[in-house]
Amino acid sequence: MKGNLTIVHAKSLACVSDGNQPRAGRAQGELNIIPDGAVAIREGKIVAVGRTDRVLHDFRDDAPVLDATGKTVLPGLVECHSHPIFAGNRHWEYVRRLEGADGREIREEGGGIWSTIENTRRADDEALVRQAVRAFEQIASGGVTTLEVKSGYGLDRDGELRLLRLLKEASKQTRMDIVFTFLGAHIAPQDGRSAEAFVASVKNEMLPAVLEQGIAESQDLSCENGDFSKEQAKELIECSHALGLPVRVHADASSDSLGWRTAVEGNALSADHLTYTPDAEIQAVGATRTVAVLLPIAEQFYLDDRKANGRLFMENNVPVAVATDYCSSFQATSLPLTIAAACSWFRFTPAQAIVGATLNAAYALGKNRDRGSLDVGKRGDVTIFNCEHPNQLGTAIGAPLVEAAISQGNVIWQATK
Repeated sequence: MKGNLTIVHAKSLACVSDGNQPRAGRAQGELNIIPDGAVAIREGKIVAVGRTDRVLHDFRDDAPVLDATGKTVLPGLVECHSHPIFAGNRHWEYVRRLEGADGREIREEGGGIWSTIENTRRADDEALVRQAVRAFEQIASGGVTTLEVKSGYGLDRDGELRLLRLLKEASKQTRMDIVFTFLGAHIAPQDGRSAEAFVASVKNEMLPAVLEQGIAESQDLSCENGDFSKEQAKELIECSHALGLPVRVHADASSDSLGWRTAVEGNALSADHLTYTPDAEIQAVGATRTVAVLLPIAEQFYLDDRKANGRLFMENNVPVAVATDYCSSFQATSLPLTIAAACSWFRFTPAQAIVGATLNAAYALGKNRDRGSLDVGKRGDVTIFNCEHPNQLGTAIGAPLVEAAISQGNVIWQATK
């Protein structure tokens, strides 16, 4: 149900205004803050943004008024990379990493994504929905109003369709807006099928079935050494575009796979991870509309030898988003904590990280037309923080600052007093 609400007297109302393109370069650090700010939402859409006296002068109706005195008001947070439906727990793998084991050793010991796929196939529908709903509840408490969710732990036609169906079922139990992604080409299968045969299966069997099912809004795929080559990724990207399904790419997560260049050349909405993208490739590719989605908590969890060069992406006018990468390996649920982590890990300013979790994250999902900024005409999606200035999202690391999350003018999550 679309609601009516007027939020007034925000100490800092950060509009993150949309200029019909994702924020890149110096613009990524601009929040367009209005002091003593207000936003009016009617029938779920923003109808006015400005100083409180002006907004109240123009909208003197009986809509509820929410006093945000002393608070920071942002566009509703957009979590643009999550894998929330799976079975099993891989906590022991983190211990092994800390003990010095690498990914190959962990796979030999029965871990890795393939173990999640096997556990997920064995799990019943009710357990999988319950897992997803629990994840939704935890993510919502971080002020998220839009959440992207991926399949990817089925790795065959029926398994992927099942996970998309169960994600759709689970979405009925949250008030966040859910964006569904088909991730058939997550990893190369480890059951004897070749990567080549699997790519053919994704093209000829999975994608047509996913389109017929009608749940997924985009295809994600991996361009990673040891899984799918740049040629195979390009094949899937071209097929997806031919079918009218936008594309996102898991790229350069564990090695230099030419994933960034492949994603950009394929007009992907985003390329995600990019831990091992070479500096020379970033500079050679230059400015893009493809969003670089960086995952600071994931990089810390996986104990990588290096980190994505987030500042170099920005210096080359690449729009950057940040996300949690909630998945079977580690269950990072807090997007505000991810914003803080991006500051310390990549040396982003809080403003740059906030743009990465709002407007640029919306562009990464192809949802920029109606969310990601506080602009007249967009959805009335707002997140309110109990702090005076957005910079405090970078300094109050892990503190429970979220006061409320609002979707289309309705409060969907509120901190208990």
